Amino acid sequence: MLNILKEEKKDKIRIIVADIYQGFKSVAPMIISHHPPCEMYKNHTINIGRLKLCIGCFIGYPSAVLTIILTKILYDRNSFNLIPILIIGIIFSLVQLLSLTSLPEFKSIKIIQKFLIGVGSGFIIIFLYIIIDISELFKLILIFIAISILVLPIGILHYRTSLKTCENCTIKKIPGKCPVDYSFDRVAPP
Repeated sequence: MLNILKEEKKDKIRIIVADIYQGFKSVAPMIISHHPPCEMYKNHTINIGRLKLCIGCFIGYPSAVLTIILTKILYDRNSFNLIPILIIGIIFSLVQLLSLTSLPEFKSIKIIQKFLIGVGSGFIIIFLYIIIDISELFKLILIFIAISILVLPIGILHYRTSLKTCENCTIKKIPGKCPVDYSFDRVAPP
């Protein structure tokens, strides 16, 4: 009797683990790519083996972090004028405006754009961190605000582009082809 209860308990645990695994398996593509798993968004991802990674996140964030770390190391070894760093940061960050054109439809241009945005954002953040002489807590709050200001236009452009992509999509009219759960479209497909 005790063995039967233990087996039932093990079976319940196996079922729960299998459910969790299936849930993660269905959501995992969005975690590393956060773009709908749709043919219309293939230009937004880089494929590495079976993984589909968001170009912006996979290129932009690491380049920003690396820029911050390397600039901080160089500055600590031999301080230098940070104004050129700020100017380059602003210029590189403005490359985001390319998203208002059709140029980023070319994957190579999109990759370069995301790299420059990452480096530019990194330069702006490290400039703020080094130049502002306040307590670490307020410095971190200020940098969080700066990051939010840098990310807001990108988020708006992404939403606008995604909405336009879904509105102009021909695949959504084909039953079973559109991953409706991820659609940015205002109107559900028929």
